[in-house]
Amino acid sequence: MKTYIWTLPTRLFHWLLAISFAMAFILGGEKEAMNWHAALGVFAGMLIFFRIIQGFTGPRYARFSDFPLTPAAIKSFITDMRKSKTEHPGHNPVASFIMLLILLMAFLSAISGMLVFASAETGIFGIRISAGAENELFKEFHEVVVHLCLILVGIHLTGIVLDTLVHRENGTIWSIFTGYKKIKAPEADLSQSQKIFAVFWFVLSLMAFVYVRWYQPVPAGEKEQTEQVGETDKDGD
Repeated sequence: MKTYIWTLPTRLFHWLLAISFAMAFILGGEKEAMNWHAALGVFAGMLIFFRIIQGFTGPRYARFSDFPLTPAAIKSFITDMRKSKTEHPGHNPVASFIMLLILLMAFLSAISGMLVFASAETGIFGIRISAGAENELFKEFHEVVVHLCLILVGIHLTGIVLDTLVHRENGTIWSIFTGYKKIKAPEADLSQSQKIFAVFWFVLSLMAFVYVRWYQPVPAGEKEQTEQVGETDKDGD
């Protein structure tokens, strides 16, 4: 028996966040790709806002109220992981805790990244705060929360592997793609308003990405460094 657990907006959020975060991390050290890095960071931040809102108004299993975070639930899960198959068709207690931490760290990562841009000469979205010591502070904080997020993602992936080993018949990994788990539980569904909101927010997130990538000016310091590298290459030729 298959049960629909993860709706399409939840799955899209999951994969788009994973891709945008990974690409932003890879491009973070490339000065000439700073606009790409910032655009991906803003896109990820918009997705996180969507997930937070969905946590209160979304479908079954996506809501934070469905997260079993009580000490008793966590203790019971650790004591006997087998029974979590039927008790927790959505997120199990440990996965719920890790997911909330990932959302928090990813949110702080996006916000601190935007503050780095806002404290540069060009600002971001027309907003600029005082530059100087604040910029370095934001950069350091940004790096810390990004690496904490990476650690949490590693724990999350490890949990998926363990859950697959314990509940192989559950189809947890495939549910991330299809939305279905091989369990007996109430199905998740989307109301018309939830569908409209999801489409609206994904389009808004894409618009923010396009704006930052192609219309947000690169901070002068980064631009100058890029131009200097280009001039050095030409001189070498």
